[in-house]
Amino acid sequence: MSPEPFASRLADHVARRRSQVVLGLDPDPARLPGGAAGARDFCLRVIEQAAPHCVAAKPQLACFERFGADGWQAFEDVAQAAHDAGLLVIADAKRGDVDATARHYAAAFLRPPIDALTVNPMLGTDAVQPFLDAARDTGCGLFVLVRTSNPGAAELEDLPLADGRLWHEAVADRVRGWGEGLPTGDGLSSVGAVVGATVPGRLVRLRALMSRQPFLLPGVGAQGGDPAALGPAFGGHAAGALVSASRSVIYADDPAAAAQQLREVVWSAWETAAAA
Repeated sequence: MSPEPFASRLADHVARRRSQVVLGLDPDPARLPGGAAGARDFCLRVIEQAAPHCVAAKPQLACFERFGADGWQAFEDVAQAAHDAGLLVIADAKRGDVDATARHYAAAFLRPPIDALTVNPMLGTDAVQPFLDAARDTGCGLFVLVRTSNPGAAELEDLPLADGRLWHEAVADRVRGWGEGLPTGDGLSSVGAVVGATVPGRLVRLRALMSRQPFLLPGVGAQGGDPAALGPAFGGHAAGALVSASRSVIYADDPAAAAQQLREVVWSAWETAAAA
């Protein structure tokens, strides 16, 4: 029996939870005592508080890897806790390498309790293919970096190409093609795109280029992205846009209230877009 595709699980979770909020878990050692154990315990508390208002959790691997073997165990504990809380788990690792190495990365991350992985496409199709193969076999999903939220992204991602497209638009074309070989669910692909909420002016064009890709939208909160401006990202699907927030939720005085407020704003943006 084939595993249920990530896109189907995503659509089901969004519909049942009435949320598109992704809980970014970025435990900062400068703000938390106790090393790997402190990072783990902090994330477990945040999951317990905020999970009812979220659809997924997105642990940032760098925040755990810095602690070595103890950090890896902390990541495993956090991923399992998020899964047990009913959340999809997106490993934010941004992996990308030559195909032989990519196969190892794919095996490391595309397995329970992880549901999806962020991938860097810089090396091209042969480097992405092992992730696509593993996602097909395991029912996991991918979110490929297309137009990121950081200020320096424009230095490369907005460069014009000889054919008139911008570099990130060429990546979007590839992402659409990569998604065609994987199972779909509710009209969405299991291959999604990372698109910064800090560049809402890019959303209409990118949605036209990637009509079936779920968008993972980082950059609200601390980076200044406006969740109310993300209507064009949905593309007619409630699960078409996932809004990721980390610092603005996990370090809030009341993470549950912060997550609930964001959930309501994003769901309202979806309803407004759907009614237009």
